[in-house]
Amino acid sequence: MEMIYRVKKPETILRFMQENNVPTKILDLEDNKPKIYVNNSLKSRKDTVKKSDKIHFFVKDEKRDERVKPEDKELNIVFEDPYVLIVNKPSNMQMMISKAHPSGTLANIVNHYYEQKDIRAKIHFVTKLDKEASGLIVIAKHRFIKYLFSNLDDTMTYYFKALVEGKLGLKESTIPLPISRVEGSIKREISQTGNECLTNYSVIKEFKDYSLVDIWVKNKRAHQIRVHLSYFYNHVIGDSLYGSSKPDKELLLFCYKIIFSHPITEEDIHFEIDLPASFDEFIK
Repeated sequence: MEMIYRVKKPETILRFMQENNVPTKILDLEDNKPKIYVNNSLKSRKDTVKKSDKIHFFVKDEKRDERVKPEDKELNIVFEDPYVLIVNKPSNMQMMISKAHPSGTLANIVNHYYEQKDIRAKIHFVTKLDKEASGLIVIAKHRFIKYLFSNLDDTMTYYFKALVEGKLGLKESTIPLPISRVEGSIKREISQTGNECLTNYSVIKEFKDYSLVDIWVKNKRAHQIRVHLSYFYNHVIGDSLYGSSKPDKELLLFCYKIIFSHPITEEDIHFEIDLPASFDEFIK
């Protein structure tokens, strides 16, 4: 992988690397030196750069994960650059393989795509969705890129739309209840000893027995939105795990928008996609 940074001020390359958390150990070698280029010339960490220079760091490739069998299935790509892949995950699809789910996961499909495009990396999910949920997923194309994302948690905001049962008492609010895992179960529950998390929502539209809700969160925890809404008996349609009266329906929880600062270019990234047909079909 080649990482390209634009210099903002005069300084040594070593100082630039320290400020941008670029460790020497991840870099390829050329002539027994870390492979760093400026203006088409191989440079050392002691060399200096000036404002508007571009530094090219050549990072060691990763080996693709041989445990994840590549599967040739449709991958709905929303955005891609040398560092990041954003895809639209369908509902009822596991993210990563496990003993119970060695195939049919998003990881299997992404690994096939990596193989076809000669992307030499393991699969690093920056964001995750429950198996039943659908929508945007951010994937880093190198473990170092994922590490950089870990420093951007406060800049990342995830937006969901959900169809829920009943009407919410407050049309716009924040649910601040801590969540913990139920012992011996995949379920989560509200618990004073749980992990702190916030679910912000506003009601978009109310129907006779249902509501369409806009939701936004940071640092999302597993099942967070489903647990918070079901606590007030506003179960997400299709959420059989937490008591929906429509357990036979597709889970109508969809990550439609994501906003973050790009870990390399520092650009503001903003992607928004249309709701799946299942939402319109249920409303009709």
